[in-house]
This record gives sequence, structure tokens and C-alpha cells, in this order.
Amino acid sequence: MLIAAFIGVQGVDAQGTISKPPKPRPVNPNGNGGNRGNGGGKRNQGNTDPMSGVTVTSMKIGNVSYEGDLITYYGNTLYENDMKYAKPQLTYNSTRTVSEVTLYSKIFRPSGEMITNSYSPAGYTTSDETDFISGTGRTVVLPGWGDDDGGYYPRGTYRWEIWYKGKMIASTYFTVYKGGTTTTTTGTGDFEFYGTTREYTDNATALSDITSQIREWGDKGCRTGAITENERGVAVYGENGYVFTGAIPQGMKDAIKDCNKNKNHIVDLTVTDSGYWCVVWSKNNYRGNMPSKMSELMKQYNRDGEEIYSVSICENGNFSIVTDKHYYASHETDHANLKRALEKFGTIRSCCVTNKGIVICCDRGVYYKEIPTNLETALKEQSFRIKVVKYTDSGTYLITDGEKKRAWYM
Repeated sequence: MLIAAFIGVQGVDAQGTISKPPKPRPVNPNGNGGNRGNGGGKRNQGNTDPMSGVTVTSMKIGNVSYEGDLITYYGNTLYENDMKYAKPQLTYNSTRTVSEVTLYSKIFRPSGEMITNSYSPAGYTTSDETDFISGTGRTVVLPGWGDDDGGYYPRGTYRWEIWYKGKMIASTYFTVYKGGTTTTTTGTGDFEFYGTTREYTDNATALSDITSQIREWGDKGCRTGAITENERGVAVYGENGYVFTGAIPQGMKDAIKDCNKNKNHIVDLTVTDSGYWCVVWSKNNYRGNMPSKMSELMKQYNRDGEEIYSVSICENGNFSIVTDKHYYASHETDHANLKRALEKFGTIRSCCVTNKGIVICCDRGVYYKEIPTNLETALKEQSFRIKVVKYTDSGTYLITDGEKKRAWYM
């Protein structure tokens, strides 16, 4: 079954409102599914071949649902249990804007057999119309191929080729791995874990000063914190008790000390080895060195009187913010995962994003994608309801109930 699924630009979504994307446009009987671009410039003119100025530089495969939600971002690891519709993204350079170009696809199974159905054009899996916009480093996505019931892509390595007028203009292999989403229930019966894991390399710097202090705090516990793979770490207990390593930025040290001095409640913290950081205290006060878009949103939430629950910044500059009224993630896959977590487990309490994955703590469960296998094990071992998770792609972590109970490996 061929479904044309379209993905829009993600914006700020409300915590209490689920915004449903429009249903994808039905596929025509001949298998064509259009994908329109935007922008001006000269359109197809005369007898000039519309693709004469277009060069495809790369091709990546993602995974989408029937509704068009991005399950796995283009080029990320694909798992058989999660697969719905494989969907190609083309990166290209074009000297002109052209419209309604018909491209043909050939998709090959691991056995080498080409995938077809009754609507497939002769010699191909499918054909689709698309537009190309003038510019460098542009991207376009074509309609996906698969089945919303899953099971269409068993584990193995597939090949997807894009053809135009009998000439192959792009191709890529994509591997679907064993595993995917799993769901288990804790002993309480009303708090679940849902997500995917990956193998990892444990090469993070040990934060022994932090762990030693957490032990010394004893019954005071640990509420929250922030950790990186290279010597930067913070842990917080009570209202504003703290410990941090010498490697965190001076501005962050000053913000934490000021909260302690002024008896302000530290809400959340985040720090990266690349230099980003943020400290949130009281209801929505904050200080930090943040990506520009994150800074804009923090100002907006502060101005609007929203209560900020959680902040997180990746090493690559992607970020997330959770408030009592909204959630936002700069990366569209992270944003889609926040949406699904809210739908599945209710109000989002915290979120931690990394270059490779995400953990989202909600009222009724923890939703995660592409986290280290040891973190999943640790999450399921806890006897308390988890509210805060801070972790790195190298497998170090801090898990707390947001008050005193905690577990860590760092």
C-alpha cells in the first residue's frame, strides 16, 4: 500500500491540546503522490529539460506514520518494530525553480527483489511528482511507501533508487535493525515505560566529585542536575543546595550561587561541553547562554507568566522547553516525540534531549527514543515514580523523583 504522507513545520504545542495533522492526500490510482515546494523564481520554460539544473547531493530515509508524523528522522537508525512508511529526503542544488517533475522510485528488498504492487508503473515501485526550488542545500521529501499496520520492512538492508527519464539520479541503502518500541509496566500498574534503545560506548568522564557529594547528602536526596560527557556536572538538593564541578561556565556558577544566597528555588538546569547553559529558578526566572531561538522563547514564557518545568540543550544546539502550558523542541523529531509522549502518558514534567536521543517524563510514564541500553534498564529498576532524567549518549545518568529519591551512574 502506498501512502503520500506530508510533514509540516512544527511549532509550539500546548500541553493540554493535541493538534492533529491533516490526513495525507490520497494517492492517485497510478501511484502518484504530489509533494509541493514553496518559493518563487522562473518556472519550467520552453523545451528545456526541467531537471537540467538540478543536482541531488544526498538521499536519506526516514520513517513516518499514516498521519505524517515523523517517527524516525531521516538518516537515523530504523527498527523493524517501529517501521510504518519509509520516506526519502533528497538534498539538492538547483539553478532554477521547476515544478511538477515526475520522479520514479525503485525499492529493493534485502533479497534483491523489487517491491511493487498493482499500481506500480512498469519497471518501478512508484512514481511521484515534486517541485525543486532554486538554491543550494535545499531539501525535498517524497511520499512514503509501506504499511501503517507495520511488518512491511523486516530487518535487513534495502536499497531505494530515484530515477528520472530512464537515468538514476540518486540512491541509498537503508538498514532496518531488529528491535524497536517496547512497553512494560512497573509494579504500581499505573506508570509505564515506552521507547527504543541503542548500543553505546561508555567513554564519559567520571564525575566523582558529584557522586561523592550526593552520597554525603544522604537523606537530603537529590532533586535535579545537569551532566555532560566531559567534566561538567551539577547536582541540586532541597531548595537550592548544590554541588558543581570546576569545569562548568563561570556564568552558570554565579547563577547557582546567587540562587543559594537569595534562597531561590532552583527549578532546572542544563549545560553542554560546547558552551551552552541555562539555570531556571522560582517560577520562570532564568539566566544562561542559549541558542537564539531558545532565548526568544524563554523571554516569551517569562513575559506571559508561564511556569517553566524543564529546559535541555544538546551539544549540537538543539533544545527543548517544557512549561505548564506549552512544550517546544527545536528538532522536529524531538517535537514529534514530545507530542506522542503527551498523548500517551499525560502532562509532560521534564525532557532531556541529546544529539542522539530523548527522554520525556510524564505523569503516567516515561517515553524515550534512542537511549543507551543501560539507561533503560536503570529506569525500569526504580521503585519511585520518575520525574527527572538527565543523561548523556555515553550512558551516564541521573534519575530522580523530583524531590529526594535518586539513582545515578556518572
